[in-house]
Amino acid sequence: MKAKKYITLACLGLVLLLLIALLRCCALFFGYHEEETYTSPAGTNTIVVKYDMLCRPDVFQKGLLWDKKIWSYPGSGFMETVHFGVEWLSETEILLTYEDIRHDEFNEAYRITLPAS
Repeated sequence: MKAKKYITLACLGLVLLLLIALLRCCALFFGYHEEETYTSPAGTNTIVVKYDMLCRPDVFQKGLLWDKKIWSYPGSGFMETVHFGVEWLSETEILLTYEDIRHDEFNEAYRITLPAS
């Protein structure tokens, strides 16, 4: 009777671990794949640039409990892994840039103003 109880608990634990692994794998397809954090020169603002599976960036303003989305990439995405550069123009404004080094056809720059927090 005791052995049956331990086997049942072990099976439930294994099923739980497999479920967690499955959810983590699927989260890559529905969530963000990569993220980069940048802090303003004076340290008053922090932004997070999150990339999805097609390397489209979304910019979030770091909050106390959760991040607030302030900008989304307007394009369709990229076939290769790309990263955008962040340049702080002021404490509340950034320049998000992408330079296509190989083909020089997708050079993009976006001026983003952070909302007052």
